[in-house]
Amino acid sequence: MRNIWIPFVMITPLLFAQGDPSGARCQNVGGAISTNFVDPSDTLGTATGDLKGGLGVHVLSVTPGPNGTTILHNHHHWVTEPGDTILFDDADAVLFPTLIPGLYAASYTKGVKIIGGTGRFEHATGNLTATYGAVDLTKGQVVLRYEGRVCFAPATAQ
Repeated sequence: MRNIWIPFVMITPLLFAQGDPSGARCQNVGGAISTNFVDPSDTLGTATGDLKGGLGVHVLSVTPGPNGTTILHNHHHWVTEPGDTILFDDADAVLFPTLIPGLYAASYTKGVKIIGGTGRFEHATGNLTATYGAVDLTKGQVVLRYEGRVCFAPATAQ
């Protein structure tokens, strides 16, 4: 009976391997974002955590969503502390109304797709999922939590 566990123990690490067949190095990331609206369609602020640095969001459009929500279609600008840029596909933030006028719960319900960048993020891919937080339109403040996964291109031989 003890011998039946040997194949299972040997195979289990393979089931949970995080490797990527392309040779990309992937890592989970997380942190927080705090920005302020500097005008009706632009924010500037900072990020903490694995992608710490400065960022801004440009609101491309605002549309009503289902059940009283508001959809902000956004373009992101992100520069990490070492000076690398991260490029993203435009993404929709959903604002969910609360009982407090001007205060909304916020989430990128479909995530924010990473499509490259400069430096360390050149040819990077990934998705910031489970991003949630709050937007206070009365004060012009945004606080969000991000987490997700970034895959970096394999190092090339020189």
